[in-house]
Parts: sequence; structure tokens; C-alpha cells
Amino acid sequence: MGNNRQIQTSEDKTSSFSLRADLAELKVLAENIEKFGELNEIPGKALFEVNLVLDELFTNLVSYGCFSDSHNFDIMLLIEDGVMFIEIKDDGKPFNPLETPEPEIQCDCDERKIGGLGIHFMRKMMDDIEYSWNNGKNRLKLTKNI
Repeated sequence: MGNNRQIQTSEDKTSSFSLRADLAELKVLAENIEKFGELNEIPGKALFEVNLVLDELFTNLVSYGCFSDSHNFDIMLLIEDGVMFIEIKDDGKPFNPLETPEPEIQCDCDERKIGGLGIHFMRKMMDDIEYSWNNGKNRLKLTKNI
């Protein structure tokens, strides 16, 4: 594993790592989130929700937003005053998840369209979401009160 894939934690409780656009990287993502959670004593429920949201988002971004597996995702985690801040930057296709309609979750399982649950989880489990497109990169900021 290269240095950019190892979690880096400093006294100000910030961690950052990069992932390739490859679903095999889900394991690295989960390991880094778990390690950050342990180091910062993040409660299990909050850590589970962050892990679930990032797993779903990463899967969707890799599956639908990347032109090739040469794309990278830069992920930054910060905890400050009981709030976890998550920033994801990638150079895939522009995609604003805030513009995606809510999935139909009340209908029969046979009738429900596939997809959309990752964004639904993000909206329900995160306390704030911001999106921007700058310098050819998607930038998604998530906030979770711990």
C-alpha cells in the first residue's frame, strides 16, 4: 500500500487518503473510516451511518461517474467540537446529488425503481450536505453531528 492510501491523523483530528476508482477500494475506505472512528472515539451508530453513506456514495460514483479507473477520490475527514466533516473530491463527471429526486421507498418492492438509496441515506443520515464543481472536480461536503 502506498503512503497516500494510509490514514494520516494529526493532533487536530484530521485524516486524509486517496482511493482509486475501483470497487475493490471499498475495503480501504471502510478500514480508514473505522480507524478514524477508533482514534476519535466516535460512537458506533454515528460511525456506522458515515460508513454506510460513504460506501454507497463511493459505489455510485465509481459505477456511474468515472470515465475510467484512472480517476482518484480524495477524502478528508475532520472532527471538531462534536461534529464530523467529510469532504470528497473527484475528477469524474459533474454530478450534484442534491439535484437527484428522492426515491420511491413507500411502494411495493416489485414496483420500486433500482437505485437512489445511497443518496437517500446521505440525506437522512447526514446533518448538512454541500456540493460544488470547481476546476474540473466534484466537491461534496458532508457534516455529521456526533
